[in-house]
Amino acid sequence: MNISSKLKKYLVVLMLPLLSFSQDKNAESSYYNWFDNVLGIEHTGLYNGKQYVDLDINRIYDDKNAFFLSDKVMIGSVTYDGQTFYNQEMKYNLETDILLVTLKSSSSASIIQLINDKIDEFLIEGFRFIKIVDVFQDNTAINGFYEILEEGASYALYKKHKKNRQKKIQAGTLVSYKFLSDNSYMLFVNENYHKITSKSEILKMYPEYKKEIKEYYNAYKALKKSDPDTFMKGLFKRIINSSSL
Repeated sequence: MNISSKLKKYLVVLMLPLLSFSQDKNAESSYYNWFDNVLGIEHTGLYNGKQYVDLDINRIYDDKNAFFLSDKVMIGSVTYDGQTFYNQEMKYNLETDILLVTLKSSSSASIIQLINDKIDEFLIEGFRFIKIVDVFQDNTAINGFYEILEEGASYALYKKHKKNRQKKIQAGTLVSYKFLSDNSYMLFVNENYHKITSKSEILKMYPEYKKEIKEYYNAYKALKKSDPDTFMKGLFKRIINSSSL
């Protein structure tokens, strides 16, 4: 943890009782922002990254870019190298699994690619992502950012957002790209992570609920297509609640 991070945490502990905000979390966030403004964001740990250059700019086809929600900057927060930064302008690249922040000093603005190993979690437009480094039950590696869809007392459901590049040649020589979603789900239950990519995998995990799983898929076909996140959350709530009875 760098010096500014330690100093910030120490001063927050001293100042929070003196602040008249209605909620401690809001007070902490506001004080962190005040601290960064006074110190200068360029002197904080968030500058511990490298400058980012978008080589695909002006080459995106049909507005299908590589970013989460939008290729425009959005407001969020990130816990980086043990320090939380609020109200940051950021973008999340789903092809490369990197988080970008816009950092403004008194004289310039830069887009910084944060170092993945230093990111614990981030929040962007209300969506919460955490860094997970572990292994699946089959011992294949897990290393990346996962959105938390559902957290229960005995399980957690995560979503891996991913986009793949597809090349398109226009007018004979002009090369452009579009990025197509290839998302997947992961379940943490009984101290193990499980890949969830198909109904057959779920049936293998819970063979005793084969009938219920098939009935759920049949009853909510339209939901699976229109809102797969809600479909998956409902499915595992039903299965795990039943298995705990």
